[in-house]
Amino acid sequence: MNAPQTFPIAETYAAMGLGKSPVTVESMTSPAYFEVEKKAVFGLSWLLVGRESDIPAIGDYFVKRIDPWNTSLIISRAKDKKIYAFHDVCTHRGMHVIGSEQTGNRKAFTCGAHGWVFGLDGKLVDVTDRPSFYELDENKLGLIAVAVDIWEGFIFVRRDAQAGESLKEFLGEVYSGYEGYFDDSFFHKVDQYVGDIHMNYKFWLDSSVEAYHAGVVHIQNNTGQNAKSGTVLSLAASAICLYKRHRKVGIPVGVGARELAPCEALAAKYGGPITSYDPRLQARSIPPALNANSDTNWAFDILEIYPNTIMFLSKAMYAVIMLWPISVDRCRIAVDVYMPEPENAAERVALEYGLVSLRDVMREDLNIAEGSTDALTAGAIKEVYFSDQEIAVRHSYAVVDHAVKEYLAKQA
Repeated sequence: MNAPQTFPIAETYAAMGLGKSPVTVESMTSPAYFEVEKKAVFGLSWLLVGRESDIPAIGDYFVKRIDPWNTSLIISRAKDKKIYAFHDVCTHRGMHVIGSEQTGNRKAFTCGAHGWVFGLDGKLVDVTDRPSFYELDENKLGLIAVAVDIWEGFIFVRRDAQAGESLKEFLGEVYSGYEGYFDDSFFHKVDQYVGDIHMNYKFWLDSSVEAYHAGVVHIQNNTGQNAKSGTVLSLAASAICLYKRHRKVGIPVGVGARELAPCEALAAKYGGPITSYDPRLQARSIPPALNANSDTNWAFDILEIYPNTIMFLSKAMYAVIMLWPISVDRCRIAVDVYMPEPENAAERVALEYGLVSLRDVMREDLNIAEGSTDALTAGAIKEVYFSDQEIAVRHSYAVVDHAVKEYLAKQA
């Protein structure tokens, strides 16, 4: 008689009630589900929109399109040095005050339709042809604010400025443990990738927290060199952390020893702190939340902050992926990449190597996301299957589905 099959990761998280059954594709393909998801998930969550270092000076601002809210936000640093966030809509007749995603520095925001002027803190400060208006209370006609708060230098917004849980409550288990890692004096934004992708936004979340696909999808990349030798990259139960909403996985360098690729070897030799091999970088301490198991074979962590942010966190770099779903099968993406500043030509080349490597891995994952989005629309299959290795993906769908069902129950 065969010994009963064990599932160590599922058993570790048995108390979460994630189950082992197939998962319906409704949340991946249904336009009706997506419409509820916008309200239940995105409408009630804190969403990451940028970093404080994006607007360091008084008057600095950026405009961010928040597609699930059907709005754009102005995020600005006012004269009191605080950061504010408002809907980009004039309270006169509803015109955009700015109208497109951009960054800049202004003393005030002036509506291009009729010239109403708003301060950096959103207050209405001037109305053209003021005497011709009937009843007008300028104190109540400032730009419509959304909640804004900061975590480790990241700017988060929540649609309802008055009600709802705090950012600390929302982040929960991941709020502490990253102190000092996102140091703007060490890491600098070196590039940004943006795109409009034919995919359900959750598919990129999926591939980020499981290693099962790496030996097939990334076979031409550094992790794939192990796959060529027949070694499958897998995650131990101890490398997976599932929280109330969020999740984290620790990714190993690889299984077994391997030779570095030629460009990788050059980057390792001459790239300095741009690469993870540099002694100065190895000596830099990391906060307790990173590589929480002190794995000597650790390469990086993937932290997913519900509902739409992926963070790639290593000693040599970090990247922030923000997913902004437009519809059930279309998503705008923005990827910000941070590395130490190169100090010479060799480090500059190593930086470019790192960017290209990351870009190629992301493109390969996006190919799978687009393919899955297209294939599932045919309706040929009604459910998908997850292995024990893919429990973080199962967790992602369970968290969203719980939020949707809870929202619908309150509406009934």
